[in-house]
Amino acid sequence: MPVLAILYLSAAIHFFYIWLRAGLKAFQQETDLCDEQKLICMKVLIVATIFWPLVVPISYLHRNREIELLTSLLPNQIF
Repeated sequence: MPVLAILYLSAAIHFFYIWLRAGLKAFQQETDLCDEQKLICMKVLIVATIFWPLVVPISYLHRNREIELLTSLLPNQIF
């Protein structure tokens, strides 16, 4: 299990770096936004980048619990 966590975190950090770099480049090239709007977009991008690694595993666990509940209620069904 720790190996999977390390693999997940290393892949997440790599993809977040690429995504953040691409997002920053797109915001710098945008000419229709004023400086205040660009700052708000940057803050949203940074907050989403920080919290995404926390939200994905939680939603995965929640989904697995729902499937387990459904399979226990309806044992003849295949999900």
